[in-house]
Amino acid sequence: MEKSQEQAKTPVALASLNAKYIHSNLAVDYLRSYCEARQVPADFHILEFHINQPVEFIVGEILSLGVDIIGFSCYIWNITETLHVVTRLKLAKPEMIVIVGGPEVSYEAEALLEAHPEIDYCIAGEGEKAFAELLLELLSKKGRAVTGGSLPEQRIIPGEPADLDELPSPYPSNIEERYRNKLVYLETSRGCPFDCQYCLSANTRGVRYFPMDRVRADIVRLMDAGVPQVKLIDRTFNANPKRALEIFRFVVEESRRRSDLERDRVPTVFHFEISADILTDELLDYLTTVPPGLFQFEIGVQSTTPAVLEIISRRNQWDRLARNVKILAEKGNIHLHLDLIAGLPAETYVSFGRSFDDVYRLGGHRIQLGFLKLLKGSGLRSRSRELGLVFDPYPPYEIIATDSMSALDLVRLKEVENVLELFHNSHRFSITLELLCERFYPSPFAFFERLAAYFRQQGLHRVSHSQLALYQILYQYLRQHHPEILHLAVEGMKFDYLRTERHRPLFPWMPDKLGSEYKDVWHRLTKQPDVLAALHPATRNLPRREMAQNLRVAKFSPEFIDFLRQGPLLPRLKGNEVAVGDVIGSSESWVVFDHYRVDPWTKESAYTLVLSK
Repeated sequence: MEKSQEQAKTPVALASLNAKYIHSNLAVDYLRSYCEARQVPADFHILEFHINQPVEFIVGEILSLGVDIIGFSCYIWNITETLHVVTRLKLAKPEMIVIVGGPEVSYEAEALLEAHPEIDYCIAGEGEKAFAELLLELLSKKGRAVTGGSLPEQRIIPGEPADLDELPSPYPSNIEERYRNKLVYLETSRGCPFDCQYCLSANTRGVRYFPMDRVRADIVRLMDAGVPQVKLIDRTFNANPKRALEIFRFVVEESRRRSDLERDRVPTVFHFEISADILTDELLDYLTTVPPGLFQFEIGVQSTTPAVLEIISRRNQWDRLARNVKILAEKGNIHLHLDLIAGLPAETYVSFGRSFDDVYRLGGHRIQLGFLKLLKGSGLRSRSRELGLVFDPYPPYEIIATDSMSALDLVRLKEVENVLELFHNSHRFSITLELLCERFYPSPFAFFERLAAYFRQQGLHRVSHSQLALYQILYQYLRQHHPEILHLAVEGMKFDYLRTERHRPLFPWMPDKLGSEYKDVWHRLTKQPDVLAALHPATRNLPRREMAQNLRVAKFSPEFIDFLRQGPLLPRLKGNEVAVGDVIGSSESWVVFDHYRVDPWTKESAYTLVLSK
């Protein structure tokens, strides 16, 4: 009997065009697992492509399966390519039934179906229950898929929120094979307590939570499968502080139980979207104890301009947000990804620069300078004319101009974003940027703005650059625009270079190359008991030959060493400091870079200042 039922199953494909190869799609697996739990008589094929693959290849892969029903998961980043695939697919096989769902097609569905009659059905909203019911109807004796009868007439099918207590885990039995080397998504809640007008979550009220037993089981399965990174898609993970703390503790305990942290290797990193201003003191105290390399936080600041926040219905408590982020940044154990949005209503170029400076000075690891997207169904899109928002009518609907910021202003911010990625978010110039932004520029935004202008003047914004080329570019910029501080700035660049490069030789313009003196200095420094004591025990216990491959030494001027000791650096940017009785080599100021011990987030080596008494 079971065999005959298995043979009676109809092949059905669930497809997604992801933004990158390393991404995965949770929605298609939710649909599959729910339908299987409802015993829908279908044999599911999960198809994950990416948007850079040729359309003809994707269509060919689908046709080769011989399926008659296919569903597509649609978002702003894949809708254009997905519609191209659907059009070509229906031309090749007109009888195929095409179903679309997802946030990009849940609004303005009538216009979508009118423009694309090749789509048979559109599910608007949460899709598990609606998709299962539609599929049952299509596969029933009344449906064309089996008997050649007529199709259901209703083409736009409203989604219905599922009972999260009854929603089965989406993860498949072949989890290790399916998610090998992939970024995997995890959901512990649906909904958001906030009302931000650029976000679709504002259209639903309240937060629903999955059972904790289910959440724990999913975390264990993903960790058992060796998934490298899990990204939680909860809109505000810490909306329920006690629940968030319970999950944080569970992840840490599971990592410890597996001895992952003791091996100094965390195979699964967990990424959370949190609201920093509602972090409780209990949560904050615990988070400062989390082992390094395990948690990443994405914190949406968006703007620090009160009038802007009022219009978009985002009510950050800035003082508390800044305090909490600074506490986490000073500890440095959690990767902090801080979001800004350019092009919000009422934001000017000048006020955005102030917001940039406010966020930069919080000390996070990464600043995501994004540009407003006017999503279908969002409050800002519905009020775009009233608010003077001009946006691209094609996905992803990015802002072009506003009443308070011209199109050229936004182009300039795109160029700022480019140099921000290259120089700040790469973590290859941390000390140099601290030196320049604190001592020689009125603000961090002023520095990045002027560096972006230099890129345009030199035509550098038109091409990509290697990591090593960036050192040459920044040197030429400083040489041309700041010759008076060049001597100190190049020491900063030399320091950053040695901290991130294990073996490469110094650039010709970097000062104080040791040459034949190097080996003697290295041996004398590493035989000093106080220097060895300042190293991590794991480094200290290396055989001398291996130690030589991991420790790099260099000398610096007293002025630069003073900046490292006295400058306003974050604790995670500071090194150890020891004093020795003898003057070693030709300098009284040395730095030992330990490439065996690197920051898990920035890959910058630990370092020790060695000073003569």
